[in-house]
Amino acid sequence: MLQACDILCPDKKNNFETVSFCRKTATSRIEAIDKNFTSQLESKIGNFKFCSIAMDESTDINDTAQLVLFIRGVNENFEITEELAYIRSLKGTTTGGDTFREFQEGLLTMKVPITNICNITTDGARNMTGKKSGFLGLFNQNYPGNNVFLHCVIHQDAQCKSALNMKPVLDIVVKLVNNIRSRGFTHRQFRDFLQSLQSEYSDVLLYYTKIRWRSAGHVFERVWHLKDDIVSFFHDKQYSAECEMLEDTEWLSEFAFFTDFPRHMNNLNVKMQGKIQFIDDIWVHLKAFKLKLNLFAGNLDKNDFSHFPRLNSISSVNKEKLKNYEDYFKKLHFELKFTFEDFSDIQAELDIFTIPFNVNCESVGSALQLE
Repeated sequence: MLQACDILCPDKKNNFETVSFCRKTATSRIEAIDKNFTSQLESKIGNFKFCSIAMDESTDINDTAQLVLFIRGVNENFEITEELAYIRSLKGTTTGGDTFREFQEGLLTMKVPITNICNITTDGARNMTGKKSGFLGLFNQNYPGNNVFLHCVIHQDAQCKSALNMKPVLDIVVKLVNNIRSRGFTHRQFRDFLQSLQSEYSDVLLYYTKIRWRSAGHVFERVWHLKDDIVSFFHDKQYSAECEMLEDTEWLSEFAFFTDFPRHMNNLNVKMQGKIQFIDDIWVHLKAFKLKLNLFAGNLDKNDFSHFPRLNSISSVNKEKLKNYEDYFKKLHFELKFTFEDFSDIQAELDIFTIPFNVNCESVGSALQLE
């Protein structure tokens, strides 16, 4: 730290030298910061008129289940607070009962009145959504009311991708990436080859990670940009069999489609992330994307590839494949409609905020009729 101080703020070095860095001092300071943050959050929670809880249960690298609670609340001045409020390790089982007990303890720790909670969002796992022994069922049994339960839109959006039969293309692309990246000598040769061609990319390819939903689109994008260089490289090494699919027009049309379309899915994914995202905004993004799917299907039916530049670069696309792509859009549209039914159930409440002039005043609560 003192070395960094010499560069960043040499005039303050004497102040840094007086700071104690022993373990006990560092520990006590961290504990003091924690108490200060906790007291600030408790003070804000005490002023909430309404709040919502987001829950996620995941397993860390030590195979320990971690339950995380985020809270977002609004006070009477319409000031919004959004914070990570509680994290607890689940020892042993992770049933709905275990999760519910930790949830109750978290509410007590954060001093959150149960009557202020208007929405709970979970990660959609079975132990969360079970209507009898799951968290949702136990909550309704103990706190009956009109609470709105939703599931994480990012998880559900990723699950809907199963409607797209990407696996045959993905397997070939991943194998191609692994053939280059898994051998150190081949990888170095390929980087040198790219530099000799003055390629836009100085390094080769990205790894696909299943848990990172957007990574498939990024991998496809990079391989597509480098496909001609990859073919030249393997031909120079006399390993033509390694890249024969990149010279197959039929397969390239599939590859082009699955390079273009994940970009649209990834854009939707990004729009639904970030702090201070309201549920009505997310629902608008989802409805807009479903309309886009209908537009894409209609365009492909007319051989219009305006929104699919890679597919448009293919000289001729088999009509049967185009029909398959249209079917993908229809299946995905159905998956989105089915998966996000919980949003449809609260459509009337969401419309109050998104399109209030189209809402029948008599159909909403008296507290909102004059707004």
